[in-house]
Amino acid sequence: MHLSPRLYAIGRLVPPGSRVADVGTDHGYLPIWLIRQGPCPFVIATDVAAGPLDAARRSAVYAGIASGIDFRLANGLDAVTPDEVDTVVIAGMGGETIVGILARTPWLKSGTHRLILQPQSKVSELLGALAAGGFRVEDQHLVREAGKLYTIFEVVPGAMEPPVGGFRYVSQALLERGDPLLESYLTRLCDKLSRAMQGLEKRADQAEKRAEFAKALADFESWRGA
Repeated sequence: MHLSPRLYAIGRLVPPGSRVADVGTDHGYLPIWLIRQGPCPFVIATDVAAGPLDAARRSAVYAGIASGIDFRLANGLDAVTPDEVDTVVIAGMGGETIVGILARTPWLKSGTHRLILQPQSKVSELLGALAAGGFRVEDQHLVREAGKLYTIFEVVPGAMEPPVGGFRYVSQALLERGDPLLESYLTRLCDKLSRAMQGLEKRADQAEKRAEFAKALADFESWRGA
């Protein structure tokens, strides 16, 4: 099965031999790829809606996958127990939704589970919640698909300093690795936060938010010039 660049990048980060939970599986393409490629013996595919889950089952049948994927109708990880999986993928949803799923699953931060998180929005909120919730970002990756840039985080239980300034969007690991898409990502972030600051210029009650954006912008410019 041919995956989109975003899903392929996520799939490549799943450790071989992992027992995986794919949260919000949609059409089930990632679980099918993981089973067919052989890196994973077992995948739990969950979705909050019956329609997408039925579509995922049909995709598996069409792909000739008779076993290895357990489809479960559930909100997040509500139907998954900690001993069933060691890797959790939560991708293709807003950062605030991911934060809610993690908050409802306390066993994630008390075990040895690896998380692969791909937020569609609210990256700064997600990183802040990870630090406050007992998680640590091990690595961050960038991928381009259909003209858009997506970011993917590898996360494990552990301590992490609350992110400030530009680190509310970019991890130290991503800076150190020198991802070829980093310059484009920083440019996009600069444009986004500059527009946000303009929208807050006349809001006297948003001085703290403007200062936060200004610190991030200063960091971005410093990193781009390094």
